[in-house]
Amino acid sequence: MARTPTRRTLAVTAVAVVTALAAAGCTAAKASTPSASSTVPGSSASASTASGVVLRVSPQQPFDAPATVSVSRGRLESVLVTRQGRSGNLAGTVNALGTTWSSHGLPAEGATYSVVATAADSSGNVHRLTGQFTVRVRTGGSTVRFDVTPSSGWTVGVYAPIVIRFHSKVSDRAAVEQALTVESSKQVLGAWHWINSWEVHFRPQRMWPTHTSIRLVAALLNVKVGADTWGAEDQTINFQTGDSHVATVDGNTHIFNVYVNNKLWGSWPTSMGRPQFATRTGSYIVLEKQPMVEMTSCSVHIACDPKSPNYYDLKVMQDVRLTWSGTFVHAAPWSVSNQGRANVSHGCINLSTLHATEFYNLVTYGDLVTVAHTLRSAQDLLASGDPGMADWNTTWSAWVAGSALHSPVTTSALA
Repeated sequence: MARTPTRRTLAVTAVAVVTALAAAGCTAAKASTPSASSTVPGSSASASTASGVVLRVSPQQPFDAPATVSVSRGRLESVLVTRQGRSGNLAGTVNALGTTWSSHGLPAEGATYSVVATAADSSGNVHRLTGQFTVRVRTGGSTVRFDVTPSSGWTVGVYAPIVIRFHSKVSDRAAVEQALTVESSKQVLGAWHWINSWEVHFRPQRMWPTHTSIRLVAALLNVKVGADTWGAEDQTINFQTGDSHVATVDGNTHIFNVYVNNKLWGSWPTSMGRPQFATRTGSYIVLEKQPMVEMTSCSVHIACDPKSPNYYDLKVMQDVRLTWSGTFVHAAPWSVSNQGRANVSHGCINLSTLHATEFYNLVTYGDLVTVAHTLRSAQDLLASGDPGMADWNTTWSAWVAGSALHSPVTTSALA
């Protein structure tokens, strides 16, 4: 998903002009080496010679827009921008007309950059031009940080979304999306989708290919994400997919099937939510795993009175979380006699300790669990934006509509 600089165009408020003098002597051929440039202090475009090539560099450039350099009476052939006192270059691209160079990312606040450009005049002679600029420093406003799931180094399921959670609300969602690049070794069509004002997900139209390397570049440092709010950092995340793991759970047959790379790996009896606490039909993703979770009926607003028949307070083992609201696949030795026969839980998916351990050891973030034939839909959790349900219970057209840019994107090729 190639990203081009689309933040607001830099206004040139002051111009440092460097006039290139034509090479001495008469020649009709392009100069074999760039000629030296001559700086005219305090000069402007109108003061340059009629045949001179003029490099324009605004000496003070904003921290929240790409840096730019332009040329008049000539065509840019190359531009090298380096930060003074530091190694490395500020990468950028010359436009198709050869008139302007723009940086790919944002320059560093307060830094001073040196510019060395080559440009051809109307006769084809090449000239070396130099200049410099300093980047303004933000004097007000606030910054917002963010977290990314998955983390670098993870191996994830093929249905894994990329999730960015901001620490506070952002209002300029389009600016955020424009600063995000997804690359993959096997390219896919995908889209960003805002779950709410502080959380945005990226997923493929169908799924990631197995054993694919993926990179997220979140170039959000100094991106204006609200009226007076700026991104606080850049992050680059590298992860990969593993095998395909899909579980299908049937509320009528009470069977839990597990497929690895589309081949049946396990078929086990299960029990799901009893009618008044029915497990929701729909497609969940594995969010996390915990070896033990203390589950209480009060924490999920079922019953807080120990005398209630629906009260429970249990230390539950081999827990695979499917929603943040409290749906798990877990070991339930107390319901083994009903597994394969009846749905008796308070909404979770029960397995024997043996089968729950096998499933726990197999799955990872982004694996899929699809539940069918129950008495309750996923609509309430979709409306609340529960991450476990949001990604794969939304039609593709509705998913794309949830992007601030309202269009899908193809991931960029990752070498």
